[in-house]
Amino acid sequence: MKKVIYFCLIAVSILSAQTKDPVKVINSVIDKFEKIRDYEVDVNIKLDFSMVKIPDMNAKFYFKQPDKVKIDSKGFAMLPKQSLNFSPAQYLRGDYTAIYVKNEIENGKTYDIIKIIPNNDSSDVVLSTLWIDQTQKIIRKIETTGKRSGTLHIELEYETENSILPKLVTFLFNTGNVSAKNEEHENKNEKSESRPNLRRDAQMSGKVIMTYSNYKINKGIPDSFFQEKNNLPMK
Repeated sequence: MKKVIYFCLIAVSILSAQTKDPVKVINSVIDKFEKIRDYEVDVNIKLDFSMVKIPDMNAKFYFKQPDKVKIDSKGFAMLPKQSLNFSPAQYLRGDYTAIYVKNEIENGKTYDIIKIIPNNDSSDVVLSTLWIDQTQKIIRKIETTGKRSGTLHIELEYETENSILPKLVTFLFNTGNVSAKNEEHENKNEKSESRPNLRRDAQMSGKVIMTYSNYKINKGIPDSFFQEKNNLPMK
């Protein structure tokens, strides 16, 4: 009898894990992030590409809910599309299906693993997988696969257990063949001294390490700032 009860409890536990509502998990992350209305931050960017050498660079990044962004930097950096804006909402735009996969324990932390599948065939993203800290309600790891942009792995580190914004974000990616991108660039007859000369049929892979410092949060950046050039946000 005890064995029957024991196995019943295990079955209930497994069923509960499998039926955990992924939307509720995702909304808990978004609700926490939305406490931040706007912010600006200094970013140090270290780039390590397999096919081209690019010097480190510094930038200042501005964000305002829900999706206003601005980057102030000199020079050109070949960064992943999602590189500076790590808003969790960017993975949840449009029509999508969310699937709760499982929970996983790693380094003493428990993660909810959720897969995001866009329902729109026109989306470049095929699949995104999120590792969400059950306790802190923050994203710790992301894996995104695109139709043309390859696979992108993102790992996020935070200053404290109560931090909402990360202090360090590491991108590992493989974009596949970049010849099509070069041809598109050539057809537009664009010229830039800071843009590296990419050979045809090259495989673009590498690492980007972004260190964030000097956050200024909820200072009231006006909407007009994101439409104007060379202006500083109001303090």
